Amino acid sequence: MIKFLKYITAVIAITITVGCSIAESKTSSVSAIVDFGDPNAKQFAKRLKLLANNKKANQVVNITQFGDSHSAADFFTGEFRALMQQKYGNAGIGWITPVAIKGQNHTAVTWKSNSWEVLSSRTLSNLDFPMGGFIAKPNKDSSTIQIVPRELNNQTWQVRLTFKTLKNNSNLLTLYDANNNKLSSSYMPKPNIWQTTTVVSNLPLVIKAQKDIELGGIWLTHNQQSGVIVSSIATNGAKQTIWQKWGQNWFKELGVSKSDLVILEYGTNESFDETLDVNQYRKNLVNNIRLIRKTLPNAAILIMTPPDTMANETDMPQSFIKIINIQKQVAKSEKTLLWDWQVAMGGKFVIKQWRQRGLARPDLVHQTLQGYKESARIFYADLNEFIRKNS
Repeated sequence: MIKFLKYITAVIAITITVGCSIAESKTSSVSAIVDFGDPNAKQFAKRLKLLANNKKANQVVNITQFGDSHSAADFFTGEFRALMQQKYGNAGIGWITPVAIKGQNHTAVTWKSNSWEVLSSRTLSNLDFPMGGFIAKPNKDSSTIQIVPRELNNQTWQVRLTFKTLKNNSNLLTLYDANNNKLSSSYMPKPNIWQTTTVVSNLPLVIKAQKDIELGGIWLTHNQQSGVIVSSIATNGAKQTIWQKWGQNWFKELGVSKSDLVILEYGTNESFDETLDVNQYRKNLVNNIRLIRKTLPNAAILIMTPPDTMANETDMPQSFIKIINIQKQVAKSEKTLLWDWQVAMGGKFVIKQWRQRGLARPDLVHQTLQGYKESARIFYADLNEFIRKNS
């Protein structure tokens, strides 16, 4: 039997479920996703309900999750993506980094590259980072990247590539399809300005670039196909303040994503910060939510609390409770959705039980592959219960 606590407005009740997985066995009629008055939540739920009833409805629902290492491995988001697409249709992979990032992963694609340098907003400041905070720079002319889906098929893809030319030259970037055919990807060079080019192609895709160009994120969507897209835009060790290290126009890229739901999965790294300024943290969270609302006025927003975490065998991180309390207060004041990951796991100190079951790592912070999948199944079940009640 798996025990977990359910967060219902201000009340916590205990529900016991039995079965092979939480996603399948969860029978409570009350969702653990709390709606503090998000103006777009019902619209989001209705769009998903429409897809469930008619996967040929010519609609794409975009879910974009920003986060830290819990998202950067794509174990949580990858399982959530697979579950959502099984139910609502597969509209593609979504946002990916331009090249493989050391210590990170993506469950749907791999990269083969040579002669590239990666710049990260996690460790660098004062650069014009695009959304996601990664820049890939070729170390020599004709540097290449091959993007390979883990599951190859004959479908056509829409590929939207973010790039910046450093010189007024329209021959810095060339794209090739799986048959090595050159793709038409003409663009007007605008030196030192992030822009995008879009092509329709089968995959794998090969990118060949000259030295005077930089690459940002890449969007991979099935061409003219209904369903759900779940994007993971995350960095190991990130705090919510990482957004402030991205270029001043990065949010325009977010606007182009047409996201229907934006998930903010930050807080674990802040909870270990012994010098945390709680007022500044609250201010940053509020400002980021308002930036999303301004950029995506029709998107629902969900704050995801950190999972249950321990600093050692007996104590939580110093600022853990402060972080979660602020997140709940801001969710209420800014009228967002909230999912309490700690409560969904089972409550305070349950991470030690997860470790015993092989679902959490020895550090009592991160989960194993199976642990993240289990967390994703809980979230998936809670989201679908929310959809059922609001559509």
